[in-house]
Amino acid sequence: MEKPPRRKQISIFVPVEDWKEIRMEAARQHIPMTELCRRWLKPELDKLQERERA
Repeated sequence: MEKPPRRKQISIFVPVEDWKEIRMEAARQHIPMTELCRRWLKPELDKLQERERA
């Protein structure tokens, strides 16, 4: 059986107004804020991984 990838948590500080906007967008999409941030980060993370492979 394949093990799931290990995970680490990151934290960032954003202005409260930005946090509220992120929270509202996540609610609009019916997803957790963490998932919304993952989706936003994924394209850049994919670029980093591709660059590392090159």
